[in-house]
Amino acid sequence: MSKKYLIAIDLDGTLLNDQKIITPKTRDYLNGLALDGHCVVIATGRPLRSVLVYQSQLGVDCPIVCYNGTMTLDYHHNRFEKRIVKFDREIVKAIIAEVGIENLDNLMVETESSIYLLREDEELNSFFWNNGHTIVYGKDFDFDDDPMTLIFKPHNNGEKIKRKLKTAVEKYPDYNLRFWYDSYYSEAFLSYGTKRHGLEHIANCLGIDHRHTIACGDAENDIQMLEWAANSIVMKNGEDSVKAHATLITEQDNNNDGLVDALKKIIG
Repeated sequence: MSKKYLIAIDLDGTLLNDQKIITPKTRDYLNGLALDGHCVVIATGRPLRSVLVYQSQLGVDCPIVCYNGTMTLDYHHNRFEKRIVKFDREIVKAIIAEVGIENLDNLMVETESSIYLLREDEELNSFFWNNGHTIVYGKDFDFDDDPMTLIFKPHNNGEKIKRKLKTAVEKYPDYNLRFWYDSYYSEAFLSYGTKRHGLEHIANCLGIDHRHTIACGDAENDIQMLEWAANSIVMKNGEDSVKAHATLITEQDNNNDGLVDALKKIIG
């Protein structure tokens, strides 16, 4: 293989099957790509602590894009400076005040050192792996730093609260809101803090030709990187709105190693 690719892979619904496991076939293929000199990047909404576990399972030590692009780093080799994008904490407080705590079942804000939650939330914890970290419960949002995440869970999933959330967030320039598919949760994101921006940073720092970039995903938070990459793979199980951004849709889903066969069509 003469070309060395930057291969960005989402976790949930893409690299992981529905049991949140990397199957042996997918693991062995991606490990082989990394050993062959390709840059296999996990690009996810999950935090760094989660990515490191899955990197270890894959046996790769490539750069990481986490928190949906607000943090990009070369954790293992430090070949380039960490890129981090944060929300303004005063704007976050203003958004929360406008939405109203009384309208929220839960709220999650994470800084580099602390996690702020209204209450314990096993569904969020299964995704963010908060156990063992500094967690502040309650309504006292005296953040210790500008945060990297802002996630809402209202009491109901009606159109009225959705409009209220979207209005409160998007009144600020570059602040956007997206809803998690088929759930009550939504998250704020910055126009310049997406997975695309993380991948651009890696490609520029490591001198990777854009023609040799591949993005693999399944959900709305993958769209920016799918639009950016020269080759865009969307999983068969992906959302229909996301498939519109694919140059290739996998023939199999995330439970049947769909990623492997699609990558082989591009890389070999």
